Amino acid sequence: MCIDELLEDVRKRALVDECAWSDVERAIDVARSINDPWYRCQSLAYAAESHPKRGAALALLDEAFGAAQQQADINRIVKVAAWPLRVLAKVDPDRAEARLAELLETAAREPHNLRRGDALIFVAHAVADVPALKERAIPPLIGALLAGYGWRIERLIADAAMLIREDCPQHLTALLAAHPENRRKRQLLRALKQAGTEL
Repeated sequence: MCIDELLEDVRKRALVDECAWSDVERAIDVARSINDPWYRCQSLAYAAESHPKRGAALALLDEAFGAAQQQADINRIVKVAAWPLRVLAKVDPDRAEARLAELLETAAREPHNLRRGDALIFVAHAVADVPALKERAIPPLIGALLAGYGWRIERLIADAAMLIREDCPQHLTALLAAHPENRRKRQLLRALKQAGTEL
């Protein structure tokens, strides 16, 4: 795909986001015309979120998950599928649970801890408002982060720590122990304290 085509898909995604709540049928048409599966997946999720009919919204989300599967890399499949997963978690938590299970299985095939953790943090954020789903998403995320190292893992640890600080404190101690003593860890500890977390 050439840069002009990619820029056109970015423009169309912005148009879908802009018109989804005012003209959902137009948003759907534009979303379906996007060539790049990453942007098409996101745009179909935007359209689904604004659709007034539950059945139509679910069908759009199925399309979005299908577009996600067209990505070449496991990391990108799971990351972009977080967009429709977030919407599905609100529309139909039972179906979201099945999709979550599929995404966790897909992510488990990613051999690189950083790439797996990077994908799983998107999934965890997508289901963060549904406690039962979040509870399933957190352990594989923690596993990937504890097995990794480096500043990118440290950044993901900080993100995960803020995400789980209230309802998954049993994992917080392990995450903090895995983070080396440095400026980023001190910043994280300050942020946790400011958020009211007891350490």
